Amino acid sequence: MSKQEERKQRLDEEARLYREKAERQITASVWDCDPIKQYVRRFGWLQVIQDYIERRQNDGVERPLRYLTIPGPNASDIGLLYRACLLTRTNDGFPDIAICDETSAEQVVTNLGKLRGYSSSPFHEAVRWPKGELCSFFPFDVINLDLCGAVITGHPKRHRALKRLVGIRQVFQLQRGQSFLLLLTTSTDDQSARRLLENVLYRNFDEDKFKEAYVRRHGVLDSSPFQQNYRAFVRLVLPKVIGRMARDRGYRIVEHFVAKYNRPSHRLICHSFELDPLGVKDPAKKYGSRFKKFKWDELNEELANRSRNQASNAYEDFLPTLVQCDPQDVEDILRIDPDLKAELRNESESLIGWWRSGESE
Repeated sequence: MSKQEERKQRLDEEARLYREKAERQITASVWDCDPIKQYVRRFGWLQVIQDYIERRQNDGVERPLRYLTIPGPNASDIGLLYRACLLTRTNDGFPDIAICDETSAEQVVTNLGKLRGYSSSPFHEAVRWPKGELCSFFPFDVINLDLCGAVITGHPKRHRALKRLVGIRQVFQLQRGQSFLLLLTTSTDDQSARRLLENVLYRNFDEDKFKEAYVRRHGVLDSSPFQQNYRAFVRLVLPKVIGRMARDRGYRIVEHFVAKYNRPSHRLICHSFELDPLGVKDPAKKYGSRFKKFKWDELNEELANRSRNQASNAYEDFLPTLVQCDPQDVEDILRIDPDLKAELRNESESLIGWWRSGESE
């Protein structure tokens, strides 16, 4: 290949990458203003965080909220929380916020100023102990993982999904037993994990409380209720996986919000979980690190037997709630409430470039 041909090929590749980046930015901008997304921000994130802060204050904790998020270029979630006076802003920036965004981190830092920390790496790399760029900034009070991609998959080339799951597991380690909210959004497009989901489901039939709730709801003890509704299957099984992580680290897990909605290229489901450490006598101490070490094993176990037993019981109590609660269908809700839809659209549009305002509302 001649140098001229090489140069043309390089320029063509650069132009392609530029077009793809521009298309992603346009798509993100349109989605930022979508009332469906704003519904999730308001009711699945803002409202849940406000309730959590109220409980925290009742327990005697007044310190600023520490927030980790995958924000997107406009960082609308940060703007919404800031306008609600839930995040602290100084002349330099936002000292209690950390972000992880492969495509927009530098842009967000430019707009928002100095942050607690930031990373342009994939999330699982940013939280990989001990060299991940965000590891030293843990623990956080709220962790918002708007991942979009699948977390559970059976596809042979499933490395990216598995890494997302590993990243979530790393979060539980890095939190060191502190109370926190986990806001999790994932895709349910990849149906290759059906067999894996069935295996998890059948193992949980050994749990009497779950088994009874499942039979009461579906009238069978198999996966047939989900043959035509894969997203409902993921909705049932993924929280079980998160629940096991919570159990193993001594947490009670509660799901405060679950909803489903679509984007042009994704069928999404989002959850808002609260992780409540068990066996802590002083309520205020729940909101600080419980464990000194990041990792633990049989020779270095910091979780007392009593707390471990409480966590196992809490996990058994958590499973039936997943059978009993269906996700909100955001598109249906807004279809029958056009006034709310218009209100949310106006609210989301008002967040574009929100950081230029010096005052919270």
